[in-house]
Amino acid sequence: MKYVKKGFTVAELLIVCAIVGILVAISLPILNVQLEKSREAHDIALMRTAAAAAMEYYYIGDYVKYSADLDNETDPEKKNIGLSVDRMSTGPESWNAYGAYDPRTGKIYRTRDLLPPDKNGKRYVYGKGTKVDGGTRVPSGSETGEAYQSTEDYRNAVVMVSIYAKAATPHIDVYWKDNTKSTNSNYIGGKASNINGPKRCLRLYPN
Repeated sequence: MKYVKKGFTVAELLIVCAIVGILVAISLPILNVQLEKSREAHDIALMRTAAAAAMEYYYIGDYVKYSADLDNETDPEKKNIGLSVDRMSTGPESWNAYGAYDPRTGKIYRTRDLLPPDKNGKRYVYGKGTKVDGGTRVPSGSETGEAYQSTEDYRNAVVMVSIYAKAATPHIDVYWKDNTKSTNSNYIGGKASNINGPKRCLRLYPN
């Protein structure tokens, strides 16, 4: 009796490869969106944690530290950590105490420039969101009505907080800035049309 060894034909292998290719092509975009959702969730969680830290500063009330007053301070805790106010900031709606949040310590530093560098000695960044749209929507009292723009790239950014304690309705804004360069207007998601502030932010009303 003659034994015939059976196996896949070339045509069958090509069909299997085609099916696998189609499945991969369908699943990759879905996987990318799910991964992006997790990145965006990371960013939103950091914004909320920074908001809680800013709220503590607000209720304690000891956050008004003018930059010029701290130039000669030698204690790093007193010199670098906390919020600062620009003396040129005037008017109840523009006056604000601001700082950069550091998730490694849970502290707020007076400026982005004072954030300790990363392990490679470079400017510290910790945003995760990319231009892939994960569909995250977080309503807020900002100009656009949203705290986060899911189609923006946050990978070079850090979280900032501003306390508007003298505004007609006191509030706290939490937003993102590009930390690869030290300029004032590099807000992720754009600049507001009426003030030198972020177009998108997580806004809280503590009172």
